[in-house]
Amino acid sequence: MAIRITQNQIAGRFNLDVQSIYSQMSKSQQQLSDGRRITKPSDDPFGTGQVLGFDTQLSDVHRYQANVSESISFMDQADSALDSITTALQGIREKATQAANGTNGPADLQSIATEIQQMKGVVLDGLNAQYGDSYIFGGTLTGSAPYPGPGNAYAGNLNVMQRRVSPGQTVQINVPGESVIGVAAPPAPGNTLDIIDQLVLDVQGGNTAGIQAGLGLIIQQTDTALNVRTQLGATAARLEVTKNRLDLTEERLVSARTEVADVDAAEAFMDFTQQQTMYQAALAAGTRIMQTSILDFI
Repeated sequence: MAIRITQNQIAGRFNLDVQSIYSQMSKSQQQLSDGRRITKPSDDPFGTGQVLGFDTQLSDVHRYQANVSESISFMDQADSALDSITTALQGIREKATQAANGTNGPADLQSIATEIQQMKGVVLDGLNAQYGDSYIFGGTLTGSAPYPGPGNAYAGNLNVMQRRVSPGQTVQINVPGESVIGVAAPPAPGNTLDIIDQLVLDVQGGNTAGIQAGLGLIIQQTDTALNVRTQLGATAARLEVTKNRLDLTEERLVSARTEVADVDAAEAFMDFTQQQTMYQAALAAGTRIMQTSILDFI
């Protein structure tokens, strides 16, 4: 027995085919518009899971990159301050050597003492240096000056600041002020600032023995500050290596995510063009079929 195909069946099948092609064409057009292959989880459940994993890893990498950049900037400022401190201490050393030669008159000694006192101010400015609103050499007490005066007492603490810069890697980015200028062992008068004050008095009084003793202590304290600068420099160098490694990791993750989540523009355009052609052809064919069916019915 022959099966009669009704007009409604023909129209229904035609509509389904056209809607399917139109849906595919719209999807390709959307992908071309926003550049994404996956616009909703149902497009590719497995790929969606991969993208979420890449996003989590990238979030971690970006956090580490921010910590590294901030740490490098902080340590660059610390290095600049230490450069000022060590340069001033070396200048004080030279002036103390000049004062100890025994050929200076009272006026000369007073002039040398004044210059040493001025260089102490440079040391003090370096010790109270800031990164943004944070004092660099106050330990974890970054909201106030570590050497506020009057006097030369340290107002910070001995705690250190650490930053996590990669999984399992934490670095110390600061050095407390007492580690920079120390507390000299007896019979020294105290820290570097105290030593400078005593040196000024000995120079003013022409106390050659005192000047020579102070000179020796200044040499020791200069070496201490230089060692701190070397230590921070080594840490900064390691951070640069870590930064480069994180940048490469970010590049690899972005590339992998793009491969999964984003469209190949050329391929997507080709798909869209083919689907557009199919859609137009389907409309034309459907029109002819419907016309023929109507004629047959008549």
